[in-house]
Amino acid sequence: MTVLTLTMPRLGETMQEGQIVGWMVAPGEAFRRGQPILELETDKTVVEFPALGDGVIDEVIAGPGDRVGVGQPIARARVVAVGDWAGNGEAAVEEIETAVPQPVAVVAAGAEGGALRATPLARRIARTNGVALDGITGSGRRGRIERADVERAIGAPAAGDPNWLDLPGGRLAYAVAGGSGRVHLLIHGLTGDRNAWAHLTAALTRAGHTAVVPDLPGHGATTLEAADLEPLVEAVTRLAGTVSGPVTLVGHSLGAAVAVAAAGRLGPGVGRVVLLAPAGCGPGINAGFLRGMVAAQTPGEVAHLLRRLGPKGGALSEPALAQLAAEMARGRLVDLARTLASADGRQRIDILRPLALLAAQTPVMALFGTEDQVVPASDALNLPPQVAAHFLPAGHMPQWDVPREVVDLILKGGADG
Repeated sequence: MTVLTLTMPRLGETMQEGQIVGWMVAPGEAFRRGQPILELETDKTVVEFPALGDGVIDEVIAGPGDRVGVGQPIARARVVAVGDWAGNGEAAVEEIETAVPQPVAVVAAGAEGGALRATPLARRIARTNGVALDGITGSGRRGRIERADVERAIGAPAAGDPNWLDLPGGRLAYAVAGGSGRVHLLIHGLTGDRNAWAHLTAALTRAGHTAVVPDLPGHGATTLEAADLEPLVEAVTRLAGTVSGPVTLVGHSLGAAVAVAAAGRLGPGVGRVVLLAPAGCGPGINAGFLRGMVAAQTPGEVAHLLRRLGPKGGALSEPALAQLAAEMARGRLVDLARTLASADGRQRIDILRPLALLAAQTPVMALFGTEDQVVPASDALNLPPQVAAHFLPAGHMPQWDVPREVVDLILKGGADG
């Protein structure tokens, strides 16, 4: 077999470098021609890069998160036919081996006997949650495994099958996963929905706990509308009142402000509050991002804006981007965004005073991403001293960027709650 040095491929005329999202074939594993072996992120999209011929990965040179220039080494592989790789600029011959070693493993086969097919996002969610793709039945074209297939396998809430809570003015859509242990009510941020919590929901249910995950008013399948914070707080308060035992409120961004206000109304019904990248803790905010998201009309606009959320913000599939763009085009969140931020980039909500009152009687923890481009991590300096602050190497979505660390802090911090 021929040993090749695989290099960063050029996936477009303007591409100068790419970021390794993840390897789909580990060192020692075999791959077949056409099988996706690598996920790459460019300035435009996340793509799967297929093998140009059969072979075995020998050594990974560039790992997940590494940015590599076009033509620079990313791995070494033993290939069956060097001609398959010639003329493509993705590999260079290093040496010729005289022996043909047996591969340690073979690629998983799909229903038709070929390589297992899955979208990049489905593979990423499976890797994050330790789920084997070969045990999942794909619902996509020709048996391709989609995001929803993986989320069903890990116990995440089903996007198309919500529960409903009837409230004045409409219905609140929510999902429940698990059924025992502590109840965690997960509150998403502006432009999100209950599916943004898939990783955390899966981790909580695997640990023996319950996740209750709503679509806030103005979002997702919920028919309630909201021009300001009050309908969101009222909906979460009502939903929390339907569960037994003290609930842990976990709020992200705008959802953190909702969590603090709802906790103040629920009193002893709240055992603990966790805030992720909370809004309302300082004057600054990326108003351009918020205005752009709530007014977005096309998948391209959404894709560019989501990259500001952090390293995994641009990883949504094309159907997911189209769905989010269609939702934003409805204009349901324009008034709510104005409530959150002024045109000159200043926050219009302040949770510090109610947070101080809450933290005096209820354990509160706040997590900040050091690379947050929406609300600055320096807002942590404004927190009341009773609030435990943690900094994570993440953007505005720490539950996406560093899910294991977030889960560990939530579960360990609430071990006695």
